[in-house]
Amino acid sequence: MSDHADQPLDWANEPHMSPVDALMWRGDTDRRLRGTISMLEIYDCVPDWDRLIAAHEWGSRMAPRFRQRVVDSPFGTGTPSWAVDPDFDLHYHVRRIRLAGDGSYRELLSMCEQLAMTALDPARPPWEGTLIEGLPDGKAAYFLKAHHALTDGLGAILGLAQLHSTSRDPIPGKPQPPNPDPVNISALDVLGRQFGEELQRLPHRVDTAFRGVLALTRPRRALSEALRYGRSVPRVAGLVTAPGSPLLAERSVSWRFTAFEVPFEDLKAAGKAARASVNDVYLAGLIGGFRFYHDKLGQPVEAIPVAIPISVRRPEDPAGGNRIAVGRMAGPVGIADPFERVLTIREQVRAARTEPAVDIFNTLGSVLAWLPGQVLAQFSGATTMNDLQASNVPGIPWDTYVAGAKVERMFPFGPLPGCAVMATMITHNGIACLGVNQDGASITDVDLFSDCLVEGFNEVLALGAETRADAMSGSLRRVV
Repeated sequence: MSDHADQPLDWANEPHMSPVDALMWRGDTDRRLRGTISMLEIYDCVPDWDRLIAAHEWGSRMAPRFRQRVVDSPFGTGTPSWAVDPDFDLHYHVRRIRLAGDGSYRELLSMCEQLAMTALDPARPPWEGTLIEGLPDGKAAYFLKAHHALTDGLGAILGLAQLHSTSRDPIPGKPQPPNPDPVNISALDVLGRQFGEELQRLPHRVDTAFRGVLALTRPRRALSEALRYGRSVPRVAGLVTAPGSPLLAERSVSWRFTAFEVPFEDLKAAGKAARASVNDVYLAGLIGGFRFYHDKLGQPVEAIPVAIPISVRRPEDPAGGNRIAVGRMAGPVGIADPFERVLTIREQVRAARTEPAVDIFNTLGSVLAWLPGQVLAQFSGATTMNDLQASNVPGIPWDTYVAGAKVERMFPFGPLPGCAVMATMITHNGIACLGVNQDGASITDVDLFSDCLVEGFNEVLALGAETRADAMSGSLRRVV
């Protein structure tokens, strides 16, 4: 095999964090904003342990980001660097445990909640993988958690798709890149690099200022654009949004997981019937669940603040890191008719995507990244006022395997940056897997809320019966 074939993946190769990555990393200053993202994979059998370890060793050579730690400046400002950890120890990062109770999926998710709430060690590469045995029918699970600064959801799928196998048996002739060389850089080295970058930005900033002065020669146009952008900023920043639900007002640092699944074709059928996207149907199902929950607890509301990530990743962008902006909506909880709710959400999502200031955090990121984490935490109201954050990430559309075990499901769980509920959906091989992370103080009756989510989804999925030959509607199933 040629040397070229033994190159690592073109994934997360940037030596430094982007400003948005840095903002997420600094969020850990406040434990309420901790940015741990997680993935729970269900295997059809227990993978071979030695092969699993070998797969991680190989994967960390194919994607060296998994061997890199974060090196920050002395003052915790600017964008940190990534550096191959001279003390990288796979033994720390990959663990193996066995459920000690009844081996139920409820016990599994309870274990995953505890793993996810445990902080990552900032002195090591920020990820941990745990094989969990003891599930019924000889199945096993694998729980991967990593810091959001490492990648966004789409970047994670792009990486996992290349690291998972397409065969239960070992595939000979895979690329075998060598171990990356350790990198010893100091906090002062990082500070020096940051100042150098700022000096390089000066001509661009002078040019921007000059173009701003030129714009004043067309004062009406300049004023119109400034006002349009200025009015957009508060909406994007969440300063103009629906008031939070009194029922969900409490916040804590307690995470509670639930998991659901639905055939992707059922979501598509509902979207086709409503002339909307799968994402619109997904959001309408979630918000329908909130409506039932509020009604059953006797505290109905008309709308709740909702945030959705908007991918700004371009084909030429690196596959790792975070390339997302934030859209804001007033989730129409008060609309009972599922068809009207889907269409209302469709219009709100379109409006959110076209906000002039939608990419403001990427635009201002290089400036915001210079603020210490304690200062950034003071702006956390932009996320803590959300009752729901929801993301929908395309998954891997083919069978995948890990160390001899077939991946049956992939349930994602996002962090809770101060919001009441974080819902994340990934479609794996035709099944949409929905992972819901709930603040234990906000959602005080998890079972009722789960029943309401199923009810909310199913009334939206029923729209799909109009476009199906069998006139049957799909349904959401609660897994745990």
